[in-house]
Amino acid sequence: MIRNIIFDWSGTLVDDLPAVWEASNYVLAQAGLEEMTLETFRAEFCLPFTIFYDRHIPNIKLPQLETWFHSRFREVQDSVCELPHARDFLEFCRAQKIRTFLLSTVHTDHFAVQAGVTGFDKFLDKPYIGVWDKRQKIHEILEENGLEPDETLFIGDMQHDIETARHGGIYSCAVLTGYNTLDQLQAARPHVIVQHLRELRDLLEQNELRLQPQLT
Repeated sequence: MIRNIIFDWSGTLVDDLPAVWEASNYVLAQAGLEEMTLETFRAEFCLPFTIFYDRHIPNIKLPQLETWFHSRFREVQDSVCELPHARDFLEFCRAQKIRTFLLSTVHTDHFAVQAGVTGFDKFLDKPYIGVWDKRQKIHEILEENGLEPDETLFIGDMQHDIETARHGGIYSCAVLTGYNTLDQLQAARPHVIVQHLRELRDLLEQNELRLQPQLT
């Protein structure tokens, strides 16, 4: 039975893809490179995001890239909004007494703004944010909060989220509301892939909060 859920933020609970794409293209332009189409960006962007930078802009130091990115993101993050079914799913978790956590790369300042707009922070028992490599944090979260791996599910929209769940020995659910495509997520082999969080809620309700893996 699933008693604990760890959420990703971007692409799972909120839609920040347009803003991140815009800010990333600003970084590329500042570095003298061509901007990416949304399709190319989704295919190329990955976590940890340092891999993306190293691949495309290896000659510029990370602090400068981060300065460019965050300066532009602050200008465009008004477009960030809650994803359909996210609020309903968080309310479902509260009603079912499922413990909820957040594990995300989102910058502390950006999270404060977005949580203030959505109010989602009140549904999260404990957020872990600003984490560049989630694989390095997952065991600490499990141990610190006394989470049993076979009762814990990580929900995310990127291959890195699925890899993190596997690293922690917990269940994984990929949602198709964010950055990675179906093909990319299938390649990561999560236990379950859903279109959105409403579909996951239906699965959990049908199976009395037990997760029936779709993939092996």
